[in-house]
Amino acid sequence: MRTLYISDLDGTLLNQHGEMSDVAAEMLNRSLELGVSFSINTARTPATVFPIMKNVNLNVPYSMMNGVLVYNPIQQEYLKVHTMSPETAMVVLGIIKLHKLQCFLYTMEASEVCTYFDSVESHSLNKFRNERIQKYDKKFKEVDDLSICTSRGVIYFCLRERKELLEGLRRDLQAVKGAHSRFYPDIYNSEWMYLEIYSEQASKADALNMIKEWGKFDHIVGFGDAENDTDMFEMCDETYAVANAAQEIQDLADGIIPSNEDYGVPRYIRKVLHDELNDKGNA
Repeated sequence: MRTLYISDLDGTLLNQHGEMSDVAAEMLNRSLELGVSFSINTARTPATVFPIMKNVNLNVPYSMMNGVLVYNPIQQEYLKVHTMSPETAMVVLGIIKLHKLQCFLYTMEASEVCTYFDSVESHSLNKFRNERIQKYDKKFKEVDDLSICTSRGVIYFCLRERKELLEGLRRDLQAVKGAHSRFYPDIYNSEWMYLEIYSEQASKADALNMIKEWGKFDHIVGFGDAENDTDMFEMCDETYAVANAAQEIQDLADGIIPSNEDYGVPRYIRKVLHDELNDKGNA
């Protein structure tokens, strides 16, 4: 039986600072050396995923931006990129502007993810941008008007504001054909919520199905902590929530493992691998 272990990042595999600890990376690498197939499924972008996971020797394609991108680390190429049509992107941008909100707009251009903005009035987005620049050296491109980017292969819109500022926008977006959105708390700052908008063809479940077919895996074990992991859980044969997970995810999971701070995911994989090796040794 070919088993794939797949994990969310923030709140699940990463620590409370949004980092991959040396201990967790070492534990995962030991399991990978012994033949474990491991992947990740995250809302993060390549600009942060690549440096975060640089010390883990991933050997299976993984998903970023809620399933918008599927990336093969061995070949260093994107296997799937979900773009929005220019018309849909323009409608989404128009609704955002109608609500007098600012966003980051992401495009895929020549196999590179580009991030654009046309305003830094939003305190939370300005803080987000500065954090990414300082921590990951992420590049942001300023333009006079984001509408000029809607024909460049739009893959994502990202907003981060207080809940009451985003609820009306979220409702209006539900009527936009071709677009899907995720609305969830920033686990590192409870003051803000994320609203992320992307092609209706993309999802963590769709990405996982593609990875499953790529590796001919017949058993999937998933790990998560938040609402945006629910569609991934539905595709898994076994699911585990870290101890710090939202109650909704704990209720859906087949079991609860130690928290992200206690290396729950790598510890669980190591234990399963240890038990399997003992069973073979005793056979």
